Amino acid sequence: MSDFNLDTIDIHTPELYLERGYPFAEWDFMRKEAPIFWYERDEIAPFWSITRHADILTISKNADIFVNSKRLRLQSKEDDARQEFSTNLRNEQRGWDPNEVSDFIFMDDPRHRNFRLISAKRFTPAALRKVEGHFAQMSHDFASEFLTELKGAGKRGETTDFVKGFAEKLPLAAIGEMMGLPNGDWKRLKQITNVMIGAPEVDFFNEGEDRNTGVWRAMDEMTDYMIGVIRDREARGPENDDLSTQIVHAMLDGKRLTDQQLQGYLFVILAAGNETTQNAITGGVAALLEHPEQVKLLAENADNEDLIKSCGEEILRWTSPVLQFARTAVEDFELSGHTIKAGEDVGMWYPAANRDPAVFDEPYNFDITRTPNRHLAFGGYGAHFCLGANLARWELRAALRALAPVLPQMELVNGPERCPNLHVSAIHRLEVQAA
Repeated sequence: MSDFNLDTIDIHTPELYLERGYPFAEWDFMRKEAPIFWYERDEIAPFWSITRHADILTISKNADIFVNSKRLRLQSKEDDARQEFSTNLRNEQRGWDPNEVSDFIFMDDPRHRNFRLISAKRFTPAALRKVEGHFAQMSHDFASEFLTELKGAGKRGETTDFVKGFAEKLPLAAIGEMMGLPNGDWKRLKQITNVMIGAPEVDFFNEGEDRNTGVWRAMDEMTDYMIGVIRDREARGPENDDLSTQIVHAMLDGKRLTDQQLQGYLFVILAAGNETTQNAITGGVAALLEHPEQVKLLAENADNEDLIKSCGEEILRWTSPVLQFARTAVEDFELSGHTIKAGEDVGMWYPAANRDPAVFDEPYNFDITRTPNRHLAFGGYGAHFCLGANLARWELRAALRALAPVLPQMELVNGPERCPNLHVSAIHRLEVQAA
């Protein structure tokens, strides 16, 4: 008999994710007892909690009924109010349209599709094949640097942070190069992004500065930076091949995007292009080190492309870097015997779906040979499927090839340590040592 009670179960408090990790036991209980559950708690606006793979797929395939533009993510009422206040203040201070959304992820089709198509071709398999060799070389170089760091720390009797030593480097370099951003700016941009998602970047904050003030300052600095990129690309003209130039000079309905739309577009490409992949690489390495037989299998078969691919997919399933997205029903909808009424929100828990025994045999076994692997790590399916999914896969595979000979020389010491964020429970530290 389970100790859980549907009236008191807690899957919404970010701090609990730091203490217990993902609440898989709670999600398993809910999937069995109430896979479509009206979740009401004082701290968060109510929503239908969705934990079953099939139901999340159904919602994702009906993007005309379950829309993004009203409630995109589950977060506390306090964070809802803070976000609304800061967005309104920024729009007022910069003279921007108060009715414009923060970025195109908040849009619905056909507008969402039109914005998405501006950059979609840069993330196709055909486009990424052109940079596959470059990704491989960068991964090899980063892995060599990390191994040197790991061995040096080992000789001193010290541990090494895998996030700083390897995991954050490849995704940041890949998206930074694609956007044409100077590599001297990458470290600061990463720090600003970390502050905005709740990572403990203590060096960023001024003496006596509270967290809200620091986050606002980070957001303001990022906005100024992206406005600077826009001005630079305007001055250079449309000839350059980088992604920022393509976005800045794009035309929709015969008009260029506004500064407000452009800075939101550039920021979401930057943030989404490095955070989730970093977390997948970090969480994947943690999982591998916890399963030495899988490390051995990977190290001995690193030239087996099928294994590299299946390992990457299992890491994505296992880590599920995106916790949830929300949607709002615009008309009544029957979902597995439950009526979701117009105006009600649903919250889709992707890690729960990725442990659904109706889809995955032995879902709590980490198996890098698992195939097929119909995980929902990229936000479900359909209109809002992750734009950067191909890029994430290419980077993850490049990282695995480069790390295959390094992993047997590593041991997990502590972590992963996460940020208190209910949307992307980002890993900010993974402590390892030389074996």
